[in-house]
Amino acid sequence: MISIFITLLTILIVLVVSLILQRRDDIRQYLEICKALKQFPSPPKHWFFGHLKELTQPNEQCVQMLEKRSTEYKTCFVHWYGLYPFLFCNNADAARSIIKSSAPKGDWSYAWLKTWLGDGLIGVNGNKWGRNRRLLTNAFHFDILKSYVSIHNRCTDVLIQKWNKHADNHASFNLYEDMKLLAFDVILQSAFSLKIDCQTAHERHPYVNAVYQLSYLITERLFRITGYVDWLYRLTESGRRYYRLCKFVHQFTEKIIREKRQLLKENTNQYDSNQKRRLDFIDIILQTRDEDGNCLSDKEINDEINTFMFAGHDTTSSALSWTLYCLAKNPEHQAKVREEADAILNHKDDLEWDDLNNKLAYTLMCIKEAMRLYAVVPNIERKLDDYVEINGKVLPPGTHIVIQLYILARRSEIWPEPDRFNPLRFSEENIQKRDAYDYIPFSAGPRNCIGKNFALEELKIVLAKIIYNYEIELDPARQVTRYYSVISQPTDGIWIKIKRR
Repeated sequence: MISIFITLLTILIVLVVSLILQRRDDIRQYLEICKALKQFPSPPKHWFFGHLKELTQPNEQCVQMLEKRSTEYKTCFVHWYGLYPFLFCNNADAARSIIKSSAPKGDWSYAWLKTWLGDGLIGVNGNKWGRNRRLLTNAFHFDILKSYVSIHNRCTDVLIQKWNKHADNHASFNLYEDMKLLAFDVILQSAFSLKIDCQTAHERHPYVNAVYQLSYLITERLFRITGYVDWLYRLTESGRRYYRLCKFVHQFTEKIIREKRQLLKENTNQYDSNQKRRLDFIDIILQTRDEDGNCLSDKEINDEINTFMFAGHDTTSSALSWTLYCLAKNPEHQAKVREEADAILNHKDDLEWDDLNNKLAYTLMCIKEAMRLYAVVPNIERKLDDYVEINGKVLPPGTHIVIQLYILARRSEIWPEPDRFNPLRFSEENIQKRDAYDYIPFSAGPRNCIGKNFALEELKIVLAKIIYNYEIELDPARQVTRYYSVISQPTDGIWIKIKRR
């Protein structure tokens, strides 16, 4: 019996030693990271679970905890996800150091999106990111964006017809749901030239429904301990549904790509590069070539389409919802936005490209202030690939960083009365007084949001048309609360009442 025990113990020791030798570089890096992060403060933690219990508590409590710690520690502090440390940064100097270092996206939170989004721009790094970013830039050139103005106008007109019924009924309704459907309508027409009446259909299209559910499951996963271990998540009902839905959306987009490629072969004249204003997102990237003459593969296009869908509908619908919420809550600012809209739309039915760049200055300030108060993307993650100095302290490669965008935009020493809605913070004069990294809702540097101008175009057109047609106010019987996850959302929607003008 003793000899068997000794044999088993010997085998175990050999296996452990072999594993350590195989992973010695990873272990050495981990120990170096832990040592470096001792330079920063960290709240008391469990020896094994770290701060997981606090980080997976109900959302509002988690947000309050992070806000409290950001106030207490001012610049940076360490949170432990089990045995692994993350540095949380909430000041402009730290954000600048990280973003200017061109550190790649972290492999922690983005790994959860990989099954759905693959190697889309959100999560891919290195040379592949650089190549694909250059190729996709063509799809967001200003000449291309001009062609989307008609789509934004048309989809908003559908919303207006729908909202006229709400106005006639004098009943409150949830604008957030309508903003999501509007954003879907815009993105499907812009990406696929696909018209499926998202806003008026009695039942959701299967693809739209799948993307809805995937967005929800990603949010849910963040606040479940089982979500942090992939093989364990796959065993849960949510995990099985997530992977099943990923398969469905991939099959849907793959079919569209095949059809587009076939159409391109059959009628190349329709897709002549001199007629880009008629092209959608897929049409453009199907034709794009890199410096070696190579195009994106079907798999790469599929990944970018799914990324465009995820980032394009969720972020825009949240930004629209929070801006309308702020305008409903602050009628004096709503009136100023209406003055700008009246000056344009009293003489014509639709906004044009030149209107967006020259005549909606106060509207843009309101958008920026709403996105400051309710950061659509609350945090961004980076993983250092080189030594970087942050606040005078050197951090090694492999360190995980979380930049808290919503904390950056609410620091009272930078933003007096940070909870007050004041669009004049974004006058040209006031912008010049601040550090550029105090407000980075679309991130910054080479990895900033490629769809920023597309999103702002949509935001300005939709807001101008809504405020031109209606006076909006909040339903006092409905409380509005935040839900911070990958995207900042209203927990139970935003309920408003509207009156035709």
